[in-house]
Amino acid sequence: MEEGKKKSQAEMDYIVNRYTLRCLRITIVITAVVWIANICGIFIINSTLMSVGFTIAISIIVATQIFGKLVDLHKPWVKYVLIFNTTLAIAVDGITLSYHAVLLSALPLLLAAQYTSRKFIIYTYFITVVGVFVSVMGSYYWGLCDLNMLVLTTEPTKYYLSQVGNTISFSLSDMNPMYSLTFFYAVPRCLILLCLLPVIRSISRNIKKQAEYAADMKYLSEKDEMTGLYNKNKYLAMMEKTYPKLSTVAVVFWDVNNLKVINDTLGHAQGDYVITVVARMIKELMDESKKAYRIGGDEFVMVMENPKRGEVDEIIRRWGEITERVKPLSTVEISVALGFAWGAGKNVADVAKEADESMYYQKNRSHGRRAE
Repeated sequence: MEEGKKKSQAEMDYIVNRYTLRCLRITIVITAVVWIANICGIFIINSTLMSVGFTIAISIIVATQIFGKLVDLHKPWVKYVLIFNTTLAIAVDGITLSYHAVLLSALPLLLAAQYTSRKFIIYTYFITVVGVFVSVMGSYYWGLCDLNMLVLTTEPTKYYLSQVGNTISFSLSDMNPMYSLTFFYAVPRCLILLCLLPVIRSISRNIKKQAEYAADMKYLSEKDEMTGLYNKNKYLAMMEKTYPKLSTVAVVFWDVNNLKVINDTLGHAQGDYVITVVARMIKELMDESKKAYRIGGDEFVMVMENPKRGEVDEIIRRWGEITERVKPLSTVEISVALGFAWGAGKNVADVAKEADESMYYQKNRSHGRRAE
């Protein structure tokens, strides 16, 4: 179950990383539209200022897209790079566009909510705070002039309109710009973002719970409760949708001998014990390309995907070694019939039937020897 959750988390990171990259691609398009609109005179921002800021920001986003193509998006560290680059691009926009880019500072936190990690949300908040300070300080000296950074207005608009005809006096707020920028602009914005954290965290927890619930339901729908192997439903689904697409498959069938006798004479607890022991033996043979299923009370099957030359023989050899090792340790005699076959993936149903018949042939031979 734990291994399944780890895989589920990696898969979720992959999905969200792809979504984050997609959001950044959309950002490129929107940024280009704004830049073109400004050139056409729809907006009236200094064109050189906007062009410089957008060029640098888009360069960062394009580099991030290339990064996303080159790395494995399942890796847990990738999201830290994506959010850092997103925050960096927003900081550049904030420097050049000042108050026009204020709302962008919330974007990294909204993206971070999808990753369902408290540590990652805190990381995102701290780099966002740094980005806010960089934007505020940078825009004061190099970006679009935010007049309120120079002149503090502390009254409603109607107050200043009422002063028309009178002398209106303003006090400069930049006598100590580091102080005023920090406490009048950067800190308030960071506190507003801090207010978002409980909401972001709540959204993240809800997403995580839903993902865990979905993963648990998927696990339960695919796994046999007693043995932990895949169940018959999963087997039938793979036989219909996955295995026919493979070049070659090998199928191994197992059937526990004398299970009914064990149940009748020693009790069902001992019968269950035999089933779980055989399942553990089969699990030793499994990997990503060799899935094993419990398809009946005492029947098991493994399907090998595109097996290499000699790989089937190796599985049979290892099964013999495992049997020799486990038999002396078992409190109940364990006897298992085995059959196998291989062929083209498109004929997987016929291959499975042949392996099943091979297994029953071995089972009957075993019974015949016992009768003698």
